[in-house]
Amino acid sequence: MPFPVISPAFYNELVEDEKINPENADYCDVYISAAALEYVMYLSEVKVVKKLMESSAPLEFKMAYLSEEHEKTVLPVSHKIINENPVTEYYWQIRVLMMNTLQNRNFSFEKRMLLLNYALKKINGMVSKDQPELIPDFVNEFTRIKDYSETLTYFSRVRSAAKFSLADGISLLKSLSKNAGRNYGAIMEAIYKNLEITPDTLNKINFQNYLKLRDCFTEEYLHKKAHYIENIMVNYVWTYSIPFACPGRLSVWDNYIFFCSLYNALKVLITCYMPGKASEDFANAIAEFDNALRKSGGNLIIKLVEAVKSAGQDNNGDLAILAIS
Repeated sequence: MPFPVISPAFYNELVEDEKINPENADYCDVYISAAALEYVMYLSEVKVVKKLMESSAPLEFKMAYLSEEHEKTVLPVSHKIINENPVTEYYWQIRVLMMNTLQNRNFSFEKRMLLLNYALKKINGMVSKDQPELIPDFVNEFTRIKDYSETLTYFSRVRSAAKFSLADGISLLKSLSKNAGRNYGAIMEAIYKNLEITPDTLNKINFQNYLKLRDCFTEEYLHKKAHYIENIMVNYVWTYSIPFACPGRLSVWDNYIFFCSLYNALKVLITCYMPGKASEDFANAIAEFDNALRKSGGNLIIKLVEAVKSAGQDNNGDLAILAIS
């Protein structure tokens, strides 16, 4: 079977609009995964964020195929990835599960994160027990479920902990400031102002004020504009090759730890920055955040996961709390 080439549908739209060579643009990238040659878009460019904001329907991805000539260059890289990290043999099955779950609009995005928590924990267990061959059957069964109420019951005792979420999110946002550049500093200043603190007085947050901001986030971005969050996080699945970021160094579950922390940081960013601002500000804030994230390099992912583990917060219960808080 020819080796596939995957790109988001809006990728072609943007390229046609801009009349550019995507491989030479600093907000586009092309990389080889275990199963495809993938074209991805970075959110550090405002026009990319705006494309996601415009796409109220679930993001679609297009598939083409490499010529035999190009396959000769790509296939050895793909085989090397699989040999070094055998679980990537099930790349497509796990990616299908993630996409189906994150784009399942029968549930709030928070509940989708819980479903993903459950599924990736199961898959990680299969890998840990040297039973990765069980993954396809599990994925088939999980994606065919019509009623996930039984699965969500697994998290029925989980309660929101807004202080935990805020502290975790601010910690990541603050850590990005060192390498951010551009206008990220102004965004952080606005966040501190809305929280009525300074970078040195994080322990004096007006928490009741934060809870009001959090309620506004829920209404605006988990209800009215829910596709903003969905599309941003789906885009991050592809730009970071979740759950295969840092192959050989991070497990499937480690990838979920990063993904959940990333979602929480975005949630805190939007909650604390957006009050009184317009859609243009939203696009700029996401672009600045992504630029700061990228400038921090791949080691940030590993350091973040290590920090969560060191704090003993890498279990599915704590991550579920983070997702819903």
